[in-house]
Amino acid sequence: MVTATSDRRNGHWTPGYWETEEQKDRKPTLDDILDLYRDGKEYYGPFHNQCSQEEDYYRGLKTVPAPEGIDPVWPSTATGIVNIATDHVDVNNLAIDVPSSPRSRARAERIMKFLQGVWLSQKTPELRTATKQAFLYGIGFLKTMFDSDKWPNAPFFDDYKSEEDYKSALKDFMEMRKITFPVSMKPIRPSNMIWDDSRTKMKWAIESYQTTVQNLKWRYPEWAAGRQPKNIVQWIEYWDEEWVAFIIDDELVYGPHKHGYGFLPYTGIFPVNSYTFEDDRPENRYWGILKPAHNLLDEDARLLTQISAIVRTTSWRTLDFQGPEMQARKTAEDYELFGGKNIVQPGVSVGLSPLAQVPQDLYQQRNDILNAIEMITFPNVLRGLRPKGVGAGYPMSILAGMGRLVFQGVADGLRHAVEDVNSNILRLIENKIMGALTVHARTDVHNFDQSIGPDEIKGLYENSVQIKAEAPEEREREALLAMRLYQGLPGFSMYEALRRAGITNPLEEMVQRKAEDLMNSPEILQTQAQILLQDLNLPGQQMQAAGIPTGGVNPGAMNLGGSQLPRPGEGMIQQARAASMEGQPSVFAQSLGEMGQLGRQLGMPTGGAINVPSGQTVP
Repeated sequence: MVTATSDRRNGHWTPGYWETEEQKDRKPTLDDILDLYRDGKEYYGPFHNQCSQEEDYYRGLKTVPAPEGIDPVWPSTATGIVNIATDHVDVNNLAIDVPSSPRSRARAERIMKFLQGVWLSQKTPELRTATKQAFLYGIGFLKTMFDSDKWPNAPFFDDYKSEEDYKSALKDFMEMRKITFPVSMKPIRPSNMIWDDSRTKMKWAIESYQTTVQNLKWRYPEWAAGRQPKNIVQWIEYWDEEWVAFIIDDELVYGPHKHGYGFLPYTGIFPVNSYTFEDDRPENRYWGILKPAHNLLDEDARLLTQISAIVRTTSWRTLDFQGPEMQARKTAEDYELFGGKNIVQPGVSVGLSPLAQVPQDLYQQRNDILNAIEMITFPNVLRGLRPKGVGAGYPMSILAGMGRLVFQGVADGLRHAVEDVNSNILRLIENKIMGALTVHARTDVHNFDQSIGPDEIKGLYENSVQIKAEAPEEREREALLAMRLYQGLPGFSMYEALRRAGITNPLEEMVQRKAEDLMNSPEILQTQAQILLQDLNLPGQQMQAAGIPTGGVNPGAMNLGGSQLPRPGEGMIQQARAASMEGQPSVFAQSLGEMGQLGRQLGMPTGGAINVPSGQTVP
């Protein structure tokens, strides 16, 4: 059986192990998973509480003492710290590189372009949310999933009246798959996670949260039958590198089944902020950016509440009535502040209440607290505030660049996570999708329409990602530097210059540039003019008057650089002929039996005998 142990000497959660080698391939049971979950809840409990505390600071839900009748004031300092830090990590301009040899450069660039398009095609801000979680909690998670709900079901031959109808439906089905991207990368709250925290790599993880019966009814109607829709239940989702299981209130509703991914779908984001990565408990290893400033944020809220209390109690001055009690009371009852005339009883004087001033020491104390918060988080220059004695322009840029270095720890942790997610996406194509996957993405200057299949990946999962904490103008300066190096440094290639300038597909851009230079060459322009004038049936004298020779030049046979220009589409025609000669199958099956078999194959779950339900995250 799977046993879970806890090493209390170093505070590590030790993953389960198989007692015998014969049991290694046995799937985990419900009891195995629940044991991991219960022990993990105990071990990660303090960290989960810490996550809730960080959320209270960020959302302004902390309370501070205040006088009776005065509402406490919680400043938005913590919210601003996390939001500004998140904004300074540029997740919209990922620089992805795939290593290659000279022979495989084109293949590597296609994979690189595909991965670049994957992140640009996302409709929701997954990376931005993951970045904010890494700053807030000191750790984050990305979940890479194949969502079959985004792909239409394959047509079955028996559902159509004729062969032509089935072919048409099959064609629509394949086209729909080409334009739909079924892979998702969702950020997961660390407070919902229990994971393998061993010193190797994460081999299993459990995601759990509370939801309602109503939210689960559409997925598991038999389980939900007879249960109250509004009842709260506990959802448990177990994954390891091979098995997946879903549990509701300690009842197994799916699995365990082999998911066929070939990897654990959860990827941890570990910022380089903690003083240690291997020792101590999770609540001491994973600190967000607010954690060291908790006491300072509390004091800031107390001081601001005190200042607010003084201002509120003195902003609306009252009237003081002094004199004999009966006469003063009578005057106060009849006195109209905005009346034309007031009758004041004998011996009674009317005056404004004393105006209390906010002590300047309170303002000075709060400034000292804010300066301390700045020192422990990041400088105010990153908020757009110019320090005293510092001029605008270049000095401000230098200070801002130095200040952004405090964010690089999160940026480094995020880039390692994105590298792992990229590798998992490629594995998903090989192991689960088992076919070509197309991504469509657009930017102001690039089109990222690219298809990648298992035959192109072939185990090439290695990639590197650059995520920088920098401003857009710094990228512009880097691009200018790259072009200067290309122009002034012998041996510095155009490929490297384009790559450093942020061009995702430099090889493709170089080919495009060569094609444009060729089309704008004098020989090509002259040939185009000849073809145009010949189509207009101009007499030879008019062609000579236009400066175009008529010496029987055949544009189709024109030789440039010792090679004849290929006809448009010639390459595709030759590829089609070669494919037919090699006995490759045609697009459609040739018989009714083959069509039915093809439909059944397309409609079956990919990547293994059991398909993982899509939409694994329950609302």
